[in-house]
Amino acid sequence: MDTPYEIDTKYAPKYTKYGSRNAANPYFYHSENEINRYFGTRMLCRHGHLKHKHKYEILSPIPLNTYTSMSYDLVVEDAVNYMVEKANGRKINLMWSGGIDSTVPLYGFARAGIPINVHYDESTKIENITAYNDLESGKYGNLNAINHGITNEKYALRTHIIPYKNDEENCFVTGEVGDQIFGTGRVFLFPKEQRNAHYRESAPEWVCNALENCVNSVLNKPDVNLKQWHWAWSFNAKYQWVMIRCKQQYDLTPYGPNCNTYAFYDTPNYQRWSITNQDENSAWQEIPQYKWASKQWIYEQNGDKFYRDNKLKTPSANRIRTAEGFNFDCPVTGLEVSKEYMMVIKKTFGKTAPALDYADEETLKNMQ
Repeated sequence: MDTPYEIDTKYAPKYTKYGSRNAANPYFYHSENEINRYFGTRMLCRHGHLKHKHKYEILSPIPLNTYTSMSYDLVVEDAVNYMVEKANGRKINLMWSGGIDSTVPLYGFARAGIPINVHYDESTKIENITAYNDLESGKYGNLNAINHGITNEKYALRTHIIPYKNDEENCFVTGEVGDQIFGTGRVFLFPKEQRNAHYRESAPEWVCNALENCVNSVLNKPDVNLKQWHWAWSFNAKYQWVMIRCKQQYDLTPYGPNCNTYAFYDTPNYQRWSITNQDENSAWQEIPQYKWASKQWIYEQNGDKFYRDNKLKTPSANRIRTAEGFNFDCPVTGLEVSKEYMMVIKKTFGKTAPALDYADEETLKNMQ
């Protein structure tokens, strides 16, 4: 297993949780430890509504003016320009997996004519054959296609990008916080009826109470369904950790004076768009309809109707989780809601997410 790199604890706690629940805890208050345990992540409310034992610097505050009339197309264009501004003359290197969140910037930069390097591996053609062929054929002259071949690292391209990250003339763009703009795949594990019902019917009371002020600070109404509630806590409290986890995974630097990595969706206008359109983004019924605005936009760029109608949120960075020959005999493509796909989602979101009747805890525990 790839050893994680150390993050700067100025921006997030070193650990997700600490020891046993009854242990003396130098890192977290009890309530903080419990909410981190429940969601299996580092929760940092960007509005300051969660109590932390240590003070963390918020890298991307939620804008004071949260409304925008911008279309999705304009928000993408704005994000491309925002990334160019952040690059400040450095060469942009896009980490492309074939998934939804990294394919939007791929076509965003392509359309804008901005020269960038695109890093990917052979697994991308399983997820996104149309975009893979567009790159391989040289369709877009401004996209320098760097195919790193077959990679079996836990974090795809981790060693392959080392020469590029060591060059100060380069910077990186990821598809991070795309989930937080739209919600979270954790909600896939609930039946449709529960996803559409009031969130308090499914979420434990203590969790609802712990997050009440945090979610209400971004929700447009108090009574929302489970999908919108998941969007609210993820957008407000999981956002920062997702922004910076590329340090732990790839040794990229998303903060501080030596910052060389930027999340494509971390722009003021993407945040405004997310808050303004939270009802529409939480109205989907079937799992393939999640992130529809992004998938429709990709379709408008490349005409791939199959990808639009079928592509699912997939944890693409962790190739071993979905690759052929590790957990399953065949690759999990993220193009159908199969049992194997749902096992990957369950493995991703942990024990407190709803169980699957065809995969026991021991099976899931032994998955890579």
